[in-house]
Amino acid sequence: MPIVTKATPRGRRRKVIFLHGAPKTEHAPQGQNDASISSDNSRSQGLGTRRVGANEMAFDEPDMASGLARPPVPHLFRSLPPIQDLLATETSILQEETVQECLPYLTGTDDPSRDLSEFTLPHLEREKHTKFLQASLERLPGKFVAYDASRPWILYWALNGLTLLGSDISPYRQGVIDTFAASQNLDGGFGGGFGQLSHCAAAYAAILCLSMVGGEEALNLIDRRALWKWLGQLKQPNGGFAVVQGGEIDVRGAYCALVMISLLCLPLDLPYDAPARQHGQTSFLDDLPQWLSRCQTYEGGISCSPDTEAHGAYAFLVIASLCILGDPHETLPKYDIARGNHVGRLIMLSTDILTASYSHLGCLHDNMPRREDLQVALTSLLTHATAIG
Repeated sequence: MPIVTKATPRGRRRKVIFLHGAPKTEHAPQGQNDASISSDNSRSQGLGTRRVGANEMAFDEPDMASGLARPPVPHLFRSLPPIQDLLATETSILQEETVQECLPYLTGTDDPSRDLSEFTLPHLEREKHTKFLQASLERLPGKFVAYDASRPWILYWALNGLTLLGSDISPYRQGVIDTFAASQNLDGGFGGGFGQLSHCAAAYAAILCLSMVGGEEALNLIDRRALWKWLGQLKQPNGGFAVVQGGEIDVRGAYCALVMISLLCLPLDLPYDAPARQHGQTSFLDDLPQWLSRCQTYEGGISCSPDTEAHGAYAFLVIASLCILGDPHETLPKYDIARGNHVGRLIMLSTDILTASYSHLGCLHDNMPRREDLQVALTSLLTHATAIG
C-alpha cells in the first residue's frame, strides 16, 4: 500500500503515515561503488538478469505462476504513487482518474486475451494511428484556434509520426511549402503563423517539416542568411540562447538553435551585429557548453536554465545539445554532465506527458480520459521505435 499523508487544519503540518508494502529496490552491498557495479555487468546479460546498482530501479521477475512474462515496465509505473495526499483538488482527482485508466495498460491486465509481441507489449495499431495523424493534417475544428501559434508543431507532430509509421508524406509537400512561406519573416526565422514573431521553437518545427517533405522548392524556401542573422540576435552573453528576442533564455533555445545551425550548415561565426559580440563572443558556441553544464541541479537532474527545477524533457535537450557539439563520450564527462550517474532517474507524475517516454505502451494520451494528443502520439511512437528497434 502507498504512503498516505493526512490533511490537517490550516496552519498545522500534515501527518505522514508510512504503510507496509511500499515498493522496494535492491541495493548493492555497502562499499561497492558505481564503477565496480558497472564493471561486473557484462553486455551479454539482459536487463532482467543484470545486477542492480545502489540507486537503480529494480525490475520484477517474470510471473512464473501464469507462465507469462510481465511487461518490462518498472514497478514504480505499475503501482499507485508512493505518496498520496488525501486533500482532494481538481488536479488530484484528474491524476487519480488517469492513474486508474493507465494501470491496466501498464500491468498488462486491460485485455488478457490481447496478442502480445515478443517483447510482451501490445502490437502497434498502425492503421488507427495513421488515420488519426492524417486527420490532424486536414481542416481542424474551430476550437483549435487556440493552437494558432503552434501550427508548425501540429504539422511536425503529424508528419514525423506518419514518417515513423512508414507513410508517404510527399502529398503534403505543397501544403507545407505554402504554410511556411507565409510564416517566414523577412528578418529571419519562422513564426507560429502569418504575421507572428519569429520563435526558436516555431522555426525548429518549420525547418524540420520542410526537411521531411524534401524537394528543392521546400529547401530553397528557407532564407539561410536571414536565419543566421536572426539567430545572432538570440545569442546571449552567458552562452545560452533566447527563444525569441527579449524572451526566455533556456535550453529550448539552445537546442533548437543548434539543430538549425547543424542541419542547415550555417556559419558558426556570429554576425557582426550580434549583441553578444559586445561581450567578447565571436561564435555561436562560445560559453554554450559551460552554460548547459550549469543547468544540472544538485540532485543530478537537468533544468531549463541554471538554478531552476529539474525535468526529464530538459535533460534530453541538454544531453542532445552536447551530442550535437561533439562525441558524447567526450562532451558529457568534459562538462560534468551525468556526474554520479543520476541523470534520467527523476520521478515524474504518472499524468505527465513525458511518461510516454517510459511506458512504451502506446496509449497515446496525455491524460487517458481526455482526447488523443498529437504530441503524445509522436512521443510514444518515437519511444516505440527506439525501444523495439
